[in-house]
Amino acid sequence: MLIIFLVILPAVSMLSGYVGGITSAASYYGLDPTDIQFSIVLYYVGIASFFPLEKRFFGYFSSKTYFLMTIVLFVSINFLLYITHDPLIFFMLRFLGGAVTVGIIGVTLNLIFSQFHSERSRVLGYAVFYGTLLSSNSFVYLLDAYLFQNHDYNVLYLIMIYLQVPGVLLMLLCLKTNFRLHSKRIPLFDLDWKSFIIYSSLLSLTAYLILYGQYYNWFDSIRIWICSSLILGLLILFVLTQLKQKRPFIDLGIYKYRNFRIGVVLLVLYYICKGDVSVANTFIFNNMGLDTYHYAYIMFFNAFGIVVGIGVTARFLLAKRKIRLMWLTGFAFLLVYHILMFFIFGPQANEKSLLIPLFFQGMGNGVLMLSIVLFMIKSVPESKSFSASLSGVSFRFFAFTISLAFVSFMNLRQASVHYHELGNTITALNTASTQQMQLYENIALTKGASTIKAKIVAKKMFGKAVSKHVNILFARDYYSLMAIVIFFIMLAIALIPSLHYHFRKIGSRVIPI
Repeated sequence: MLIIFLVILPAVSMLSGYVGGITSAASYYGLDPTDIQFSIVLYYVGIASFFPLEKRFFGYFSSKTYFLMTIVLFVSINFLLYITHDPLIFFMLRFLGGAVTVGIIGVTLNLIFSQFHSERSRVLGYAVFYGTLLSSNSFVYLLDAYLFQNHDYNVLYLIMIYLQVPGVLLMLLCLKTNFRLHSKRIPLFDLDWKSFIIYSSLLSLTAYLILYGQYYNWFDSIRIWICSSLILGLLILFVLTQLKQKRPFIDLGIYKYRNFRIGVVLLVLYYICKGDVSVANTFIFNNMGLDTYHYAYIMFFNAFGIVVGIGVTARFLLAKRKIRLMWLTGFAFLLVYHILMFFIFGPQANEKSLLIPLFFQGMGNGVLMLSIVLFMIKSVPESKSFSASLSGVSFRFFAFTISLAFVSFMNLRQASVHYHELGNTITALNTASTQQMQLYENIALTKGASTIKAKIVAKKMFGKAVSKHVNILFARDYYSLMAIVIFFIMLAIALIPSLHYHFRKIGSRVIPI
């Protein structure tokens, strides 16, 4: 398990490799922060769209050869990212990096599955994988804290290459030369490249529309109209293509199953309101003055919560506990996290006050991710489980992109509202604001500034104070809204099955069969 963890970690870390340095990445490539978010999503697109094709490559090569090929490609892509400054090449390599990551994940997951009885392998395999995926953020924060303070941005890619070495060497020593994790060799013929191109283009354009829609003022821009038209056309083309094929890229029959549709809705809702700590980052760094090293260390409490949540959930799933109770527990952890963070946002916040909320957030993520994904896969017949797993990845990409765009929208909207409200209260007639300005001016004068310079410094300091206050108000708005949404999700999980039963009972009396 340790070897598998070492192999997966660099690959999944590249998915969120910029969490601690979006600004550094943007300045390095001369891009906007939204462009860097788009590059993160493109990595996800590569994973989601190449998943079906990867199965064919995995079935053709021996496992050791295939694993070595994916590692060589992964290292090559990271080296090219290290030497390039071109934004277009950067975006292309990010997409290819996601596609190659699927190969690394495929080998390691199948290794996990092969170690356990069939009933346990799926649960334990996904537990290890999603535990690594979710907790990797804590590792990436610590890595970014060191890199972006001591080195140029692109050194990140070299570090990822070096980190891959220990796990790869140990894995190659353990795998036999002709070792195969699949029962028979499947020839590489009739690869569905057409569906792959359509699907990857559809996901990329969807991500572009969601992330850049607000940036270009939505349908006031011709490029958003063009993007929307292309998405609609590609979606229709993809559906028609899948319905005509004997071996579809994605079996659309999975959407006939009610439980799968329920799982999709829950997965999307979970991703949107899971409590992304990026919302609190501005407050933590600017208002609390916490440096990146200390923030990285306290994020390990979040990772610990994830490990505990996934471990307990895996045990309950194997023991056949009720899945609805797990969902209610997971969302309850997220609700507690949002409520605690709402009260933390203020002048009295400190480093220790963040530990318990971050632990609860990790617990919620661990419980919900594993339970929802396995519920979706088990809700369809075994023959369709691969399509269910693939669709799960696609919906995670979709929900992840929506959450990024929603946070950005809420930030701009609420910041504008609160700036306007504060602007109406901060006037020359407001004694509190006048006294605060005078205090800043006196501080500047005591440090040797002239009268004119002191007034300029006082205005800048007052502006920063207003900006910090607006960030606190936005964070409180966001967390209170998410807490309300989570509460209603929990209410729906608790009541809808019972209501569904009673509605059917009433219906059978009104319309006897």
